[in-house]
Amino acid sequence: MAFDEETCALFREEVVENLAELDGALLELETNPAAVEQVDRVFRAVHTLKGGCDMFGIRPVVVLAHDLESLFDQVRSGWRQVNKPLLDAAFAAKDRFVAMLAEGADPAAEEDPRLATRLKELLRTPDLPPTPGASSAANAPDQTGRESDDAATGAADVGEPCCWSILVAPSEPGFLERNDPLALLDELRTLGQATVACDLSGLPPLDELNPADCRLRFSVHLAPDPAVACDANTLRDVFLFLENQHDVRIEPAGPEPTVLTPTALAPPAAAGADTAKARASSPQPPVQPAAPAQPGATAPDPGPVQAASPQPPQPDAEAKRPAPAAKKEAMQSLRVDAGKLDDLVNLVGELVIAQARLTQLASSLAQPALVSVAEEIERLSNELRDNTLGIRMLPIGTTFSRFRRLVRDLSSEMAKSIELVTEGGETELDKTVIEQLNDPLVHLLRNSIDHGIESPGERLAAGKPEAGTITLSAEHAGGEVVLSITDDGKGMSAERIRAKAVEKGLIPAETRLSDSECFNLIFLPGFSTAEKITSISGRGVGMDVVKRSMDALRGKIDVQSEPGKGTRITIKLPLTLAIIDGLQIKAGEDQYIIPLSLVEECVELPRDRAEASGRGRTIQLRGEIVPFIRLREAFELDGRPPAIEQIVITRFEGERAGIAVDQVLGQQQTVIKSLGNYIGSVSGISGATINGDGTMSLILDVPTLVASVKRAVA
Repeated sequence: MAFDEETCALFREEVVENLAELDGALLELETNPAAVEQVDRVFRAVHTLKGGCDMFGIRPVVVLAHDLESLFDQVRSGWRQVNKPLLDAAFAAKDRFVAMLAEGADPAAEEDPRLATRLKELLRTPDLPPTPGASSAANAPDQTGRESDDAATGAADVGEPCCWSILVAPSEPGFLERNDPLALLDELRTLGQATVACDLSGLPPLDELNPADCRLRFSVHLAPDPAVACDANTLRDVFLFLENQHDVRIEPAGPEPTVLTPTALAPPAAAGADTAKARASSPQPPVQPAAPAQPGATAPDPGPVQAASPQPPQPDAEAKRPAPAAKKEAMQSLRVDAGKLDDLVNLVGELVIAQARLTQLASSLAQPALVSVAEEIERLSNELRDNTLGIRMLPIGTTFSRFRRLVRDLSSEMAKSIELVTEGGETELDKTVIEQLNDPLVHLLRNSIDHGIESPGERLAAGKPEAGTITLSAEHAGGEVVLSITDDGKGMSAERIRAKAVEKGLIPAETRLSDSECFNLIFLPGFSTAEKITSISGRGVGMDVVKRSMDALRGKIDVQSEPGKGTRITIKLPLTLAIIDGLQIKAGEDQYIIPLSLVEECVELPRDRAEASGRGRTIQLRGEIVPFIRLREAFELDGRPPAIEQIVITRFEGERAGIAVDQVLGQQQTVIKSLGNYIGSVSGISGATINGDGTMSLILDVPTLVASVKRAVA
């Protein structure tokens, strides 16, 4: 079947989501092997992945996913425990899925026969006796693989049931608008001889019946066709696209027809409190077997199968009860292509520039009606900007979750015991910034694992716990997001770093550096303290990549370390790379923008006080000495400053500093534009913007200017 490009793109997105869900659930299981809800997460992710790939005809993925799904069905059935061999095989299968489903890859060429053999060997050797009363779809492990040659052997080993009892009991309003139960029953009939009984006792009176709601319950006894491979997973595939998987219960049965009653659909304890709550709020009639059947409603004679216990009609209030809140919230989300969001942000940026022109024009003409319209347009553009940027904001925890697997694999490769702790995953950051954070964070974590955390023996000898800890955290600080990577490893020696830089010819031997400046040498191209090159580090390129990425993101990076105690690397990033609120100022004939999030206040600086401050350039502000820098001097501007200068007081990294300018023009929305490759990086300038009159203003890099203030006063 040929699919259009939009459907294929949607499939690729769902593949990425399911693989991420699978990876996260496996990592949670490794931490807590007894977490039954994580087993269900793994099963759902693999099952959904298998169904999508089956629809697209990607058979190699379907076969591999079927075996992995069967393994975790054994866990749910009580035949297998979650242990390292199972998790290692599952992680290997997940990596194989990534390779097989990569864009442009040939799934058949990416097959791994050794992994397939490994999974089938695990399937043939369940390691636990069955748990009594296990609430699984099958009480015996599925050892067959949909296209496996050892199906008969597997069934003989563990007693695969010859028949199945299936109960289909739709519980949610509007079921018939989404699914046709008769089509599901027809599909079951293709697998073998199906005996179906229908329970009509849940039907309300005719005047209360909603034609879109399914109040029927279907009980099916299925005797599979010997020529058809029909295991528990095959049956689940029939009901793959049901929104509420608890509407179906599949149990092994003997050759004689039996009936499952609606009471069997009560969610198992493993489903968790949320599932139970959702079921309790659904409009399914309460099960009261002793109550008489509804008058006038008769069940058909099922032959050898007995009808399910009758149920009283549902009250009108219950019949009109809305669907569970969780499902309602899910229906309110919308998948939007990232390119469309980028286009929207660009259009909002152009609107902001046009709005600034309108405001300037209205101010110059001084017509009250035009000024009123300009103010209304400004208010609406501000709201539109905030809402548009809010759409692009994502929790940074989506990036954090990727690194747990990285730490697991590298710590295992290096025979180290390392725990990754994440904090502040709910902190929101612009989508564009998050996308560009992945590579630098990978390099920083690899550096901490290789150079920071010691081996278990070294840690024990130093009186530390055998397991090292790496903490990855995020928090908001004003108009920035602060990320930190902290490890409790051996730390760094500033003197050793300096000596290594001199040895490699990166700095002259006579250079005097502070500890902080020595630590920053690790970001120089070609710098590495590794004695030998490994698959993880030693070539001196990783930290250089980090520095380049931070410069591209207009971020700042700082390193603090103490030998024997550990290292802390702090990254400070702007919330967004698109639009900010800025304070427009003037120095000489040029206009500049200072990010408003860094501005604390503005004060006057008369000429006599400026001259009295001397070369120290400090001002006393309500009893506090605040250093400042003249923008004219910093940028070597011609002309003489006015008699009364303005000082913009900024606060950065908890310290105050001033920037003396000729005039403060006012606040404006600022659309950030890069300086381009031709100009490149300029100290003290982070970008540019277009003013309402078509002129350009440079955006000041306040941290760099603040650093120059410190050097001037020192």
